[in-house]
Amino acid sequence: MLLFLADTCFSFYFSNIYTKYITMIVPVQNIVETVDLTPKDALLPLFECVVNSIISLMQSDISDKEIQIKIKRGDSPQQIQLDGIQTIKSIVVTDNGIGFNNSNFLSFETPFSKINRAYGCKGIGRFTILAAFRELYVKSNFQENGEWKYREFKCDSDTEVTPIILKDSESQIPKTSIELIDCFNPIIKDKTAISIAEISQEIMHHCLIYYLSGQMPTIRIFDADNNTGEVINDLFEQVSKEKERTFQVGTHSFRAYITKVLKENNRKNHYIYYCANSRVVGQPKSIGKVNSLFSYPIIQGGKAYFLEVYIVSDYLNAKNYKTRNGFAIPQEKENNLFQDQGQVSFDEVELALVNVLEEEYDDHIKEASLKSQTELQNYIDEKAPRYKSLRNNPDILKTIPPNLTDDKKEEHLYRISYQARKTVEGKLQDFINNKQINEETIQKIKKDIQEKTAYDVDSLADYMMRRKAIIDLFDKFLEADSEGKYKLEEDIHNIIFPLGFNNEEVAYEMHNLWLLDERFLTYKFIASDKSITSFSQKKSSKEPDLICLADKPMMFDNPISFGDKSNGELNSMVIFEFKRPGEIAHQKNKGDYRWEFSELIEPYFDDFLYSTDKKNYKGKHVIIKRETPKFGFVIIDVLPPLLEQFNIDKGWEKTPFGTFYKMESKKNLHIEVMTFSKLLEYAKNRHMPFFDKLFGK
Repeated sequence: MLLFLADTCFSFYFSNIYTKYITMIVPVQNIVETVDLTPKDALLPLFECVVNSIISLMQSDISDKEIQIKIKRGDSPQQIQLDGIQTIKSIVVTDNGIGFNNSNFLSFETPFSKINRAYGCKGIGRFTILAAFRELYVKSNFQENGEWKYREFKCDSDTEVTPIILKDSESQIPKTSIELIDCFNPIIKDKTAISIAEISQEIMHHCLIYYLSGQMPTIRIFDADNNTGEVINDLFEQVSKEKERTFQVGTHSFRAYITKVLKENNRKNHYIYYCANSRVVGQPKSIGKVNSLFSYPIIQGGKAYFLEVYIVSDYLNAKNYKTRNGFAIPQEKENNLFQDQGQVSFDEVELALVNVLEEEYDDHIKEASLKSQTELQNYIDEKAPRYKSLRNNPDILKTIPPNLTDDKKEEHLYRISYQARKTVEGKLQDFINNKQINEETIQKIKKDIQEKTAYDVDSLADYMMRRKAIIDLFDKFLEADSEGKYKLEEDIHNIIFPLGFNNEEVAYEMHNLWLLDERFLTYKFIASDKSITSFSQKKSSKEPDLICLADKPMMFDNPISFGDKSNGELNSMVIFEFKRPGEIAHQKNKGDYRWEFSELIEPYFDDFLYSTDKKNYKGKHVIIKRETPKFGFVIIDVLPPLLEQFNIDKGWEKTPFGTFYKMESKKNLHIEVMTFSKLLEYAKNRHMPFFDKLFGK
């Protein structure tokens, strides 16, 4: 059969004394091969059939207009799904419209036919179907010129349109069924493995404009295998038509049908649907990406709703692809000297639409903005106190998109904080460089310094929050787990200082010596769980848990001391020894408490004191004399009464803080013993004023 390709290929007929018939032949298969379907177009062939049935019914004057869709399932998808839904093998769409009379049959035979162009038909829908299904089979009972007829034909890419039956009909009931046989296209086949409910939703969205304009017939859909189905019109009734609004973009007019649906499941977006020729084209777009305040549902009457806005325009009709799966419209406005001056972009249309929506839903915008600010403030309070200076600045918080993940909140807050801090520091530097001192500049610099102070407080809050987390972790490590086991000595040790490192190998942020005492942060040399020979020339296998050497004596107001010199003649020496919590490390002799605390730490001092050649880990000499102040600290789990009493009898004193100490004046040695719980208590008490001030807790 010859096909005449109107609008692209032309047939010319000339008649004079000689008659010539010139025909350009384009096989259907060639046209089908130009149809590019994507996985998102899995239901496009079905949409084509349903819309054709709607148009057929629009041309009919019967009262009970109905479309029936039967889904026949085939194989399981290649990627196995948990719901066990099979792919679509065939589809039968039946309606009681005007059917395939001679005019409609001729239109079907003619590619790019203009017969039903008034209804948005372009005469190419069958090619979209044949790009997905091997064959169409049509049965149609219709009335024409007062007579009832029955027509049957099929169509495929190879043999094209093949008439089968055309006869008078005894039935006087209009009925046309189109069967799409054998879905073969691998691009879309797996994507057809969706439920009847999902298919119904997609049809509802695709054809909603017909519903909004009052032209929607009853549509029933069911699975052939189990006869389960539903009436799609019930879905239409769940959509509340809110408003119709028109707006202008350039020289083009657009109409927006604004609808709303109840929030269900995990839905998170308001959507824009672009329509052409009374049907949805392509995939919806999120309104929240145009204005982030539309990232929240609209609350009305205590219920949450999402908007679905359907946009129609003659401009969209003209720019619709022939396959009806997209538009020849750029997303962004192009700065091209040769572009069509009447062309508009999606960005321009969406911005104009959102302006309309902002006016219509002004209360929602205000509520969403307030909700967004509250979420950001809660995030700052609970997780990011370093941005406390931004917390009560609504002008800044409004610039941050709402409904963000914590990572995105952090990203925006950091960027704003960094830029603000950089600006303030730049102003201060300008003041210093210019040296223009007058009343005006003094007042201005005072304001800048106040701003800088606020950002410095943010940094302090961030640091203190880290400390609070370490204290909480330390507290948990001292608790027994569900099996009654305790964290090992090395776990506790690693919180305070990583095993096997010195202060030049460990960054400031990696250790937590402030748990013992803030002044440890100034020490020039710290060795942790390394043999003494690893940082001096003294041959010894003893490994003190923590050794601190310093050359400057310092007063202390808690049980820990330290200094700040790494070599030469030292002014102080501090050694800590940690014992495993939760076990019996405090029972040095397995139940015999007749031993002194000093036995745990004094040998380390002796190794330094009586060595003839003492060097640090860099090979530099370290001089420690008998008069060098030496401080030893033992951190232990529990102190049994018998052990306490034995040591008191040996000259140990108990402090008002619950610790024990002993002085050996000849060695200028001070040793103090405390429990892990006391160490934690001291750390908490030192930080409590900061925590209360910064976090309100």
